[in-house]
Amino acid sequence: MPRLARGLKISVYPWALLLFALLWLAITAYAVFLTAQNIDYRFTKADNKILKTKLAMIAEEVTRNRRYLKLARQTDVQMRQMVGMGAGNLPGGIADGREERGLTFRDVFAKNPQEISEREIMAQLQETTEFAQAQLASFQEIAWFYANKRNVSDATPSIRPVENARLTSGFGYRLSPFGGRLASYHYGIDFAGRANAPIVAAADGVVRQTGWAAGYGQAVLIDHGFGYSTLYGHLADIRVKKGDSVRRGQNIANMGTTGRSTGVHLHYEVWKDGTPVNPRNYFK
Repeated sequence: MPRLARGLKISVYPWALLLFALLWLAITAYAVFLTAQNIDYRFTKADNKILKTKLAMIAEEVTRNRRYLKLARQTDVQMRQMVGMGAGNLPGGIADGREERGLTFRDVFAKNPQEISEREIMAQLQETTEFAQAQLASFQEIAWFYANKRNVSDATPSIRPVENARLTSGFGYRLSPFGGRLASYHYGIDFAGRANAPIVAAADGVVRQTGWAAGYGQAVLIDHGFGYSTLYGHLADIRVKKGDSVRRGQNIANMGTTGRSTGVHLHYEVWKDGTPVNPRNYFK
């Protein structure tokens, strides 16, 4: 035992030392725990701020994209009006201009991350995706409609096949030009003009037949598609051949008097869906 002044003695028992050591360890562990909790809280708080900032950025991007989709919807309506189409069938929500459900910075920072519904965000993203897909399909429909309408326009006979020529015989029943008085049906119209005047295609198309045809002399038959075809008769100097693609206004032959003809002229027919129609209805 250690000696003290004036001979005093203190007894230290092993169990007391053990108790003191355990108490010291407990205090030290608690202090470490409090320090760790404080550090973890600070990190968690920082992580929550980062998470909220990221969520806010995502929400703002979703909101901005929804605005773009609303502008796309307005453009869709204008384009349909321009090309003469009916209204589209886009989904509601974004399209009809109702109040947006998109989150904003203020909404996000007003909540804790745990309070923000993942289901709500996913529902908005799904709605945005579905509308974008529907809008793409609508634009493709407009493009197809415009291209088809333009093709029909290009294929429709719309110009006189010869310039500076007078109309000498109309469409329908008429007296025979060969001296008889019996009425005959004229399936086209006749233009009288100078010899070798240029004859042009009345619309875009493909040449189906060229050469001699009974009653028509030298003739050209053009298939324009969409049910339209035109025939040019009594020609001279044919300038196209079977299978050629021609454009509206392209010179295909010259005016002549071949075949059963009483003089230099062009016999011109327009057929629609297998039936002859009055060519005068197709002049601009």
